[in-house]
Amino acid sequence: MQLLSIVIYNSDGRVREVPFIPGQLNIVTGLSRTGKSVLLTIVDYCLGRDDARLPAGKHFAPIAWCGTLWELEGGARVFLGRPSIPSGASSNSRAMIKFGGHDLNVPEYGALVVNTNSDSLRQQVGLRIGIEDSKIRPNEYSSRKPFSVGLGSAALLCFQAQFEIGNQALLFHRQGERGKEQVLRDTLPYYLGAIVRDEAAKRAALREARIQLRRIESAISADENEARSIDITLQRLIVEAHGAGMLSEAQAPDTNTAIEILSRIRYEKPEPLSTDVDTRAQDNRRELYARLGQLRSDIRSMLADRDLLLDNQNGQSGYEKALNLQRGRMVSLELLGEHKSHDSHLCPVCNHTLDQVDPTPAQLQNRLRILREELVDLNRAVPDRRKTVAELDVVLHEKRKELQGVEDGLNQLLQNSNNNLTSSAESREFIRGRIDATLSRTSATDDVEIDLLRKKLVEVAALVAALENDLDADSAREQLTSRLVAVGRDMTSFARRLKLEHSDDDVRLDVAKLTVVADSETGPAPLTGIGSAENWIGYHLVTHLALHRYFTRQNRPVPRLLMFDQPTQAYFQSDAALESGTPDDADREAVSNMFRLMKDVADELAPNMQIIVVDHAKLTEDWFADSIVHDWRNGDALVPSDWVE
Repeated sequence: MQLLSIVIYNSDGRVREVPFIPGQLNIVTGLSRTGKSVLLTIVDYCLGRDDARLPAGKHFAPIAWCGTLWELEGGARVFLGRPSIPSGASSNSRAMIKFGGHDLNVPEYGALVVNTNSDSLRQQVGLRIGIEDSKIRPNEYSSRKPFSVGLGSAALLCFQAQFEIGNQALLFHRQGERGKEQVLRDTLPYYLGAIVRDEAAKRAALREARIQLRRIESAISADENEARSIDITLQRLIVEAHGAGMLSEAQAPDTNTAIEILSRIRYEKPEPLSTDVDTRAQDNRRELYARLGQLRSDIRSMLADRDLLLDNQNGQSGYEKALNLQRGRMVSLELLGEHKSHDSHLCPVCNHTLDQVDPTPAQLQNRLRILREELVDLNRAVPDRRKTVAELDVVLHEKRKELQGVEDGLNQLLQNSNNNLTSSAESREFIRGRIDATLSRTSATDDVEIDLLRKKLVEVAALVAALENDLDADSAREQLTSRLVAVGRDMTSFARRLKLEHSDDDVRLDVAKLTVVADSETGPAPLTGIGSAENWIGYHLVTHLALHRYFTRQNRPVPRLLMFDQPTQAYFQSDAALESGTPDDADREAVSNMFRLMKDVADELAPNMQIIVVDHAKLTEDWFADSIVHDWRNGDALVPSDWVE
């Protein structure tokens, strides 16, 4: 995307067109107050900036519309027009956009029509130059909303206004405006290619997958807790019914069996109590108390076994360290080699054959063999011990659950007794009522649902892991660093051509702080620590030239346009020099070097890069004269004089 024309329209229908040449250095030179700096404002405005107001005053009051004609890749063209910001308003979003072929020209005033707004303009043009609809979320925990990468953020890399190019604290266009500094930090990695196009979509997918993962984990936990609570409640009812002589079973192996057992007596018609009901209930309760004691004893025994296994595991770790220490001492300093053979005729030190068997080496070799075998046995025992501990944990969980059911059931029987349910009939009916109330809100446990949730958990966890691998932060930092190193090489080379201070050091762009840094032997020197306007302007030039060289060579989605406003402002020390466009003799070489660098970069990248410079300078060299597209001296200016009159 390169600029073909800037055009202004008078409300009476007159048109003033300022053409440019794609693929080369374009110089607009002239005196002050001729409207040179307004060219950058118009281009910025036509690319979708809503508050790019033209200067106040009679010279610019006649301008009713501004427009720009652009050449797109493949020969297509687009005209972008904006009506002037109304008097009293601070901004304007109205716009005109018209696409066409290579024969599309600047429209007449009567053909201008508002057919879109600035947001749509940026989106449509951005898509044409390769800025796909991507969103960037600054980071996972940021409170800032995701934002689209578009033509608006790309344009920040294309301009250097007069007050910006010599600023030691601000490196980029509009960097000092609220929010723009953060936008530059967030989008520069994208324009450098360190962030893949679909990274924003992947980050959104990762956030959704993590949310889904937490929901599934919560659902499984809730279902398991509910199932555990139901198991304990049902077990308690079975214990109560058994203690009241209503059931022969004192426990159930699972939830579904417990529901079946309790359902048998849920609607059971009360029968006359047999004469032995009290004694049977008493026997059942004594059986339950015995079971309670047995469960407590089993749990204590299993905990002791578990403790012993863990102690052995810890002890094995220490013992293994001791064995390795002994083995290490025997082979350290190569005093005892790692012999596969245990031949006592071999010297363990020099590995030569002995004339006579020496018992000491034989004993050492035998001890080393024993140590190796013990280490192998220990390593084999580790998996078996871990498996045993895991199996013991499962049994302990079931024992504790049964223990809680028995305890709760016996406590309820005691409470029934305290509530004056003295007769067996009253106690049985009370228990039957509790069974009915519990089963009314309890259905058979559906293990299939929990199994499906667990399978879904595995799938989502795998998706999260895959997305996290794709969006690895270390990899992204590595990609950005690699690209900044390439840009830094060009910055250093360009800085040396301009003979800037610290150019003997390695120069780089610091994206986090949005400044230039020179890495010297005494430490990093940021742009704010480098003196003189000549250096500040020089480093602005080399940074943007290096960035656009990278953008062009790597075909990144940034307009192939770079506009500089008054880059030689630090070199015109006298009014005579300003009027003539020729800097003082002492500064001529520096000014020539600046323009020569810009021309060389444009020529190298031709026809894919356009550099436009508006300045007072008018050097006598042929290559400079060939680059001048407009010379606004002798009464020429952006706004024709008859418009003002």
